[in-house]
Amino acid sequence: MRRRACTAAVALVLTALVAPAAPAAAAVTALAKVNFQPATSSVPTGYTADTGAAFTAARGYGWVRAGTSEPLDLTRNTRDRARTGIDARLNTLIHLQYGDVGGTSGVLTPGAWEYAVADGTYQVTVSAGDQPAYDSRHTLRVEGVLAVDGFVPTAAAEFRSTTVTVAVTDGKLTIDAVGGTNTKLNYVEISRVTADFALKADFSDAATAPAAGYVRDSGGAFTAARGYGWVDLGERTPVDLTGNGRNRNPAAAQPDQRLATFLHAQLPAGSAGVATPGAWEAAVPNGLYTVTVAVGDAGTAVDSTNWVSIEDQNAIAAFTPTAGTKFATATRTVRVTDGRITISPAGGVNTKFAYADIAGVPGGETIPSVRTSTPANGAVGVPVTTSVVEDLVLPNGGVRAASLTGSTVTLTRLSDGAPVAATTITSGGGDVINLSPTAPLAPQTAYRFTVTGGVTDVTGKPFAPYSIVFTTGANTTGGTVAFDKTVGVATGAPFTTVVKGPDGRLYAGTLDGRIFRFPINAGGTLGTPTIISSVRENALALGLPGAPARTVIGMAFDPASTAAAPILWVTDNYEYVGPLNVPDWSGRIGRLTGANLGTYTPVVVGLPRSVKDHETNSLAFGPDGALYVSQGANNAMGAADSTWGNRPERLLSAAILRLDRSRLPATLPLDVKTEEGGSYDPYGTGKPLTLYATGVRNAFDLVWHRNGHLYAPTNGSAAGGNTPATPATLPASCARRGYTGPAVPALTNVPTAETDYVFDVRVGRYYGHPNPVRCEWVLAGGNPTAGTDPFQVGAYPAGTAPDPNFDLAGTYDAGLHASANGAVEYRGGLLDGKLLVVRYSAGQDIETFDVAPSGALSNRTTGITGFTGFSQPLDVTQDPATGYLYVTELGASRITLLKARS
Repeated sequence: MRRRACTAAVALVLTALVAPAAPAAAAVTALAKVNFQPATSSVPTGYTADTGAAFTAARGYGWVRAGTSEPLDLTRNTRDRARTGIDARLNTLIHLQYGDVGGTSGVLTPGAWEYAVADGTYQVTVSAGDQPAYDSRHTLRVEGVLAVDGFVPTAAAEFRSTTVTVAVTDGKLTIDAVGGTNTKLNYVEISRVTADFALKADFSDAATAPAAGYVRDSGGAFTAARGYGWVDLGERTPVDLTGNGRNRNPAAAQPDQRLATFLHAQLPAGSAGVATPGAWEAAVPNGLYTVTVAVGDAGTAVDSTNWVSIEDQNAIAAFTPTAGTKFATATRTVRVTDGRITISPAGGVNTKFAYADIAGVPGGETIPSVRTSTPANGAVGVPVTTSVVEDLVLPNGGVRAASLTGSTVTLTRLSDGAPVAATTITSGGGDVINLSPTAPLAPQTAYRFTVTGGVTDVTGKPFAPYSIVFTTGANTTGGTVAFDKTVGVATGAPFTTVVKGPDGRLYAGTLDGRIFRFPINAGGTLGTPTIISSVRENALALGLPGAPARTVIGMAFDPASTAAAPILWVTDNYEYVGPLNVPDWSGRIGRLTGANLGTYTPVVVGLPRSVKDHETNSLAFGPDGALYVSQGANNAMGAADSTWGNRPERLLSAAILRLDRSRLPATLPLDVKTEEGGSYDPYGTGKPLTLYATGVRNAFDLVWHRNGHLYAPTNGSAAGGNTPATPATLPASCARRGYTGPAVPALTNVPTAETDYVFDVRVGRYYGHPNPVRCEWVLAGGNPTAGTDPFQVGAYPAGTAPDPNFDLAGTYDAGLHASANGAVEYRGGLLDGKLLVVRYSAGQDIETFDVAPSGALSNRTTGITGFTGFSQPLDVTQDPATGYLYVTELGASRITLLKARS
């Protein structure tokens, strides 16, 4: 079943009947229609006027200060455009964020609208938009559920309306514009949803009446008219298993009627009935459901190994009944996106279904949950060095990292429930859950992975529980190459990046802007460091937001450096500590010189920045003497999305930049802000900072290999992002790269994650992350054929060509959810010339690639002895004098030493 967050679900009730019954429609009762308008305007028929007055309990609705319950009068923010030929509801509006455009005729304080209701489930329709000027990016959230997402009107589409289903638990339905700019609300319609889907099925022979409150299922094939029944386990086509039902009473004297009967989902050959294995399905509206399943046999037979999966989760694994324990029951919360709940016995032998209970979860659209799992439920042959990574449905924002503990996310051995020691983390964007065992798993062994309701999102909302089972393959670790690990040769700081200086010492940057300079002892251990604080001191002196903290990611010594006079170039950024409030345009490139590198000179300022941890990343001097810089993307997949604070891409974001130092102005810094008041043009003649390659989503590191090629390990996006649509009329700026197509539709909430990449970066080429400012609209490889295409995006219609400048030949797979980060070309020994890439997430290890003189990468290898078992590793460097490797482990605030075995 595909996992995709739904925006609305129609609740149904199926009453308990002995005969098959069709689902009944839900009760959806209109509650209120409200039009936002000045007090002097005519009120549209059937609507109540809201003229911007503050909320009062007596009236039961009105305005509050956004994010609080403090009443706020927004009367001055109402407008009536009085245009002819326009729906009266759309001619009027209220500004939720008047101050975002610097106006003076309204209330500058952002507002939210509240309507008093009983707790429950509601369908809410909202409309946003206005006449020219189209100076808004409209975003509306209803009870935290995104309804209108960054909508920018055009002459062809001035308004957008959307209906969402939400749960209210505090007695007030709240609409806000968090993430928008100058959002304008036209009208709201509210309806109460008073019923949810419910179905209880008792599996039995055809002659036995079902238990009270249940429908009888005696093996009939699935039909749309009945809404439930059996399908072939492999083909998923309807199959009739009538004759597979059994009733063990009265001999069994089972008091629970539901357990007295069952149906063979996998009847053994030679038994009376149908031997075709089957799965059971029920038609349901898309949404979130709790499903309880029981298996077993009230009789004396104990010849079954019962397995049950519900949708993409395992409920019961390898239950073999005994005389004393005849039944097993499990409940799972599952998300349905294809209109059917599927209950499968795959993996079992003679599995016997006793009963199933299904109930819709009210307000499921607001509940965070797992979208897809890697490995998937039921996977076999899983590498013993695997990580378990979950893509997430996040209606309210990212996962709360502090909620990921050893008790809320678990991995246990299936046979005995023994826990597996592991590290559990999320990505910098908070959009995945990643569990990595601290040691290889046992080969050919089954494990259960579980996410409990103790995991929450950043708003504190618990996740829907989730559980899968997978089985490892043979042990393929080891080989001829091995490294010995000395853990923690430096500790106690959030080390991000590491490089050896021309003075023979090791330099390490940190999340908060310090630079540690370590003497290297004989044998590779590190001595007492000198802490260089010049980045922080400069930030504090300039009064930069967040100062003195500044995250240092890129560090590269100038080719002109000497042991006596090192020159260190760095990137430094606003330190992201959690909230989606990082200021844009806050990235810098600076130069450290002087005694103990105590002088910081800002060289480039005004670089773009995401609201989270995509920032100005690595630096590397090229063979041409220029400085190459990795600039991260501002969002997931090219279009603004709520998980990334609805911040759009900028002209310089998601790119590899080239800084020609000979063209820098005499007076520094160089301000390269390109929009929102900035005017820097990287295409201009003689510009110091230019676009070298584009579409590089978030490359942590850059490596110039001795073969002359530039490699960039790059983070792909988790699922759930949005992509931009090609406009009907291409901007004139597209002419500078000759773009004429393809034309592509926008994608919202893309259901599949991108893999991570290593790019063989070539000048002027595109690497798959859209940026409409640069006339780049196609995500990754598009979807050019009906078959499977390299790096395809299945959500695109078949026939969607990739961008004509997409460098497919230079795109390599670094592993799904790898968070491919630090990299180095290894010099000497058995790994000579190989590219080493640190994987922060899946694996938490170092993988290697063979590198050809042509630049081609091949033979991606994981599991090398000594290259596994890290704690959120970020960067790696090699000491060319000894061949030793140094790895920064952010999860443990340490640096670890690796030595090749002789």
